[in-house]
Amino acid sequence: MKTYKMVLIVGDGMGDRLVPSLNYKTPLQEASTPNLDEMARRGQTGLINVIAPGIPPGSDTAHISLFGLDPFLWYEGRGPFEAMGVGASLTKGDVALRGNFATVKEEGGKLIVVDRRAGRKVDEASELVEVLNEKLNEVDGVKVEFYHATEHRLAVVLRGEGLSDKVSDTDPHEVGKPVLESRPLEDTPEAKKTAEVLTKITFKSYEVLKDHPANKRRIEKGLPPANIVLLRGAGMLRKPLPTLQERIGVKAAAVGATALVLGVAKAVGMDLYTPPGATGGVDTDYKSKARKAVELLKDYDMVFVHLKGTDAASHDGLVEEKVRMIEALDYIAGYIMDYYDGEAVFVVTPDHATPVTVKEHTGDPVPSLLYAPTAIPDDTKEYNEISVAKGKLSGIRGMDLFNLMVNYANRAKKFGA
Repeated sequence: MKTYKMVLIVGDGMGDRLVPSLNYKTPLQEASTPNLDEMARRGQTGLINVIAPGIPPGSDTAHISLFGLDPFLWYEGRGPFEAMGVGASLTKGDVALRGNFATVKEEGGKLIVVDRRAGRKVDEASELVEVLNEKLNEVDGVKVEFYHATEHRLAVVLRGEGLSDKVSDTDPHEVGKPVLESRPLEDTPEAKKTAEVLTKITFKSYEVLKDHPANKRRIEKGLPPANIVLLRGAGMLRKPLPTLQERIGVKAAAVGATALVLGVAKAVGMDLYTPPGATGGVDTDYKSKARKAVELLKDYDMVFVHLKGTDAASHDGLVEEKVRMIEALDYIAGYIMDYYDGEAVFVVTPDHATPVTVKEHTGDPVPSLLYAPTAIPDDTKEYNEISVAKGKLSGIRGMDLFNLMVNYANRAKKFGA
């Protein structure tokens, strides 16, 4: 029996709603997507619920589902995935969190958030992480490790005895609000201790960063200083995710630049690759990603390609940029198809919807397609939210889409005798 390679291409946040400025079309309808349209005509499509109807997926829970696992059973917090995606090695009992370099000002004895992302682009991030690891490597006997992710993002790992992930964020999640103290979310000594440590890390990071030469240079350039680390999403990886090798016996690779998503990919056993020019933003070199995917398919059974720019544009409400990023994803799909049409099963999907009019993740069903050399196609003619609505995949979940990809690649294991 012939087995096929598997290619999973995810346009992060690509799903959308009708946009008034596009004459009430979706960005997918507006974009020129000849390759995706051809795959849709030759394949199966539908509006799928990545997690469940009406549930807005996080990028982490969405990818757990798209990798074939039930996020309700396996998700234990975003922090560990973010940390794993930037190179941290976690052991049992470690607590990991997401962090943002942010901009705050002193006002009325409090630190008020001016910009939760310090302008998003923080070229000095590695320099700032280095000084944080030097000055804040231990707090109250707890070892602290900082890792730069992409742009303004970083991961923080706490290592020591008696820690808990049942703690609140120090990030208020809104500009104009004061930086928060972390609170224990359960009445335990571990939660109380961890909350106190997180509060100290946050406020001490301001003391370390506020007068740093890198921030003085940013201010001189008219850029917002990255003068504090705001923490959120504490998690503890209590049980490892089952790997793709264990589940279906495949060797898999991930191509991307977003720490969180790469962390989930690493957790399911994928080898990670960030090709030159890949940024996780709208400025990413998507052609470099396409070339890397083709190269990896020589040695891997499965390659996952992640494009973050569609989501970044959505969160900023940039309609034209989202359309451009969708066309970039179309290029990636077409480029890989040129080499592996007839030799691979292709799945293209958003991980969730991020409508440009909402600027946040929503629980809308998202347009997905599956193209396999021997699969019977449906009647869809174009790839967008409207055209795929009557496709045969409509109503399934992300984990079901993964299982179908494995099935059509002739790699599925029989359930039962």
